[in-house]
Amino acid sequence: MKKLILLILVVAQVFVTGCWDQRLLKKSRLVYSSAFDLTEDKDKIRGTAVIRDFKEGVPTNLEVMATGHTIRDVRIHLDKKVSDNFEPSKNRIFLLGETLAKEDIYDFLDIFYRDPNSSVSSKIAVTKGDAGTYLMPLMENNVLISEYIIESISSAESTTEIPKANLQTICTIMFDEGRDFMLPLFKNVNQEILLDGTALFDQRRMTGELNYTESTLMLIMMNQKSKVARFVTKVSSGKEPNIQNYITFNVLKPKANVEIIKAEPGNIHVNLTLKSNINIVEYPPNHLFNEKEVKRLNKIISRNMTKRLENTVKKVQVANSDIFGLGRELIAFKPKVWEKMDWKEEYPNITFHSNVELKIVGTGIIN
Repeated sequence: MKKLILLILVVAQVFVTGCWDQRLLKKSRLVYSSAFDLTEDKDKIRGTAVIRDFKEGVPTNLEVMATGHTIRDVRIHLDKKVSDNFEPSKNRIFLLGETLAKEDIYDFLDIFYRDPNSSVSSKIAVTKGDAGTYLMPLMENNVLISEYIIESISSAESTTEIPKANLQTICTIMFDEGRDFMLPLFKNVNQEILLDGTALFDQRRMTGELNYTESTLMLIMMNQKSKVARFVTKVSSGKEPNIQNYITFNVLKPKANVEIIKAEPGNIHVNLTLKSNINIVEYPPNHLFNEKEVKRLNKIISRNMTKRLENTVKKVQVANSDIFGLGRELIAFKPKVWEKMDWKEEYPNITFHSNVELKIVGTGIIN
C-alpha cells in the first residue's frame, strides 16, 4: 500500500509541476535605469531607458526613447523599439525631470506600485532640466551609466549628503498629510553629472531644494546621520592665504532634538537643538594645542552652525516641506489642535528656535 501511494505521488509530480508564468532572461532586454520627463507642451510623457548589452563580452549601454500618455503607454512604445521583450523589473534607478517632479509624482509612479514585477527597492532621484539627457553623455564612451549614478548616490548617502530613499520608502510618506520627504538632486554641468543636494517635496510635488551642506544638517536634525558628516565654516577673516580663515570638522555622535513647545493655531513654536562633539580634520593655522584658541573656535563654530540651521529651516519652510514630521506629531499627540488647523497655511509661519552647541574633542594625529 505504501509503495502504491509513493508511486502515485511520483507520477503526480509530472502533472502538477510547470512554469506557466516563467520569464526567460534570454528573451528579455534588461533595463538598468530609466528617466521620465514631460514633453514641452506637458501633454505627454517622454521615457528614456538604458538597456544593458554585451558586445564581444564587453558590457555597453543601449539607449531607447519613446513618448506616451501614461508610463504604461511609454513602455508599450519602448517595447516596439527593441528586440525581444522590454524588461524593466531589474531597473536600479529612476530619474525624474524637474518639470515632472513639480507635478504630482504619484501619477507617474502609480504603475510601479501596482505591477508585482517592479523593483520597489530602486533608487529615485530628481534632475535639474530633462532627466533623459542625464542618461546620454556617458554612453558615448561605453561607461556604465547606471552604475555611475547608483555609486554616486551610495557615496553621498554614506557622507550624509542625501537621504537614503527608494520607491518603497517614499510610498507611505506620499500619503501622509503630516510628513514630507527629500530626494537626491542631480545637475548636469558640461555633460558632467553631479549631485547637487536634495529636492524638497510638499506632499507629492517638488517645491524647493537644498545644497548638500544644508541637506547634511537637516539629516542630522532628523537623526539620519550616516558614517560621516562633515562641514566647513569660516572662523577668521583677513588671514593670508585665504585657506587659513576656514576650518573643517566631522560631527561625532550628534544628539539632535526637534520639540514642539507650543501648539496653538497661529502660534506654534518649535525648539531645534543640536549638541555634538566634533573632530577637526583640517585647520591650517594649527593652534589647537592652545586651550584659549579651542574655546574661541568652539564658540565661533557653534554660532556659525546655529545661523546655518536657522537659514536652512527658512528654506524648508518656504518650500512648505514638513521633513521633520511635525504635522504627524500633532496628529498623534494633539489631534484636537490638528483638526483646527490648515497645516499648509500654518507650517510656513511656525516659529523655530535654533541652538547648536559643538565641542572640539579631536584634532587629528597632530596637536
